[in-house]
Amino acid sequence: MLVELGLSEGESAVYLALLRLGESQVNKIKIHTKMHRTTIYDFLDSLAKKGLVSYVIRNNVKFFAAADPSHLDNLVKEKKEHLDEILPTLLRLSQLEKKSIRVDVCDGTEGMKTLLNRMLQRKGEFLAFGIDERQWENMFPHLIKSYFKKEESLSLKERLITQKGIEFVYEKKNLAYRYIDKRFFSPIPTAIFDRCVAFVIWEPLTIIIIDNKDLADAYKKHFELLWKIADRNP
Repeated sequence: MLVELGLSEGESAVYLALLRLGESQVNKIKIHTKMHRTTIYDFLDSLAKKGLVSYVIRNNVKFFAAADPSHLDNLVKEKKEHLDEILPTLLRLSQLEKKSIRVDVCDGTEGMKTLLNRMLQRKGEFLAFGIDERQWENMFPHLIKSYFKKEESLSLKERLITQKGIEFVYEKKNLAYRYIDKRFFSPIPTAIFDRCVAFVIWEPLTIIIIDNKDLADAYKKHFELLWKIADRNP
């Protein structure tokens, strides 16, 4: 059924297996799909580039997880009618036991799209430090423009901490900036929203999203401390 949405038969088999199995090693996927390991890795790589699979490393072992099925809606909008027919089935497959912590690792532009879409689904304020808007504008001008348009339509607000002397910030009514001495400026953008903390590593482009309430609360407190000592003027 996923072939109609643009996935190959092999990609569909691996994605559906991960939905049923939950977070899994390649050996477990191999048993479930009866595919060769090399073939599975190829399909996992192509699914990751589409933003449909992420991974986390524990004790030097990779565990793969399927992205929420709703991401398919963003991947193939032109075939939304087909997606609407199969989405209920996919969502039923994804009803796995919820863990207290989940780590998603996403790569490349599709990984950035995944992060931005997660940010738009938030219910509360978006907080971030280590922000250099020039980097975002240079790498993702069209993505950021679309993101801001959707964010404004949803009346979502952001508070952002960047470094003093920065030459470029976005002039948006829903964005509030404060400026911190470059000695304390982190080169790794760190975002906090709802119960998630996200880190962006620029080279190679990797996005790490950790879903855990206690961690998010701790980072929110850290952000508020930085916000208090940061300057209102650049």
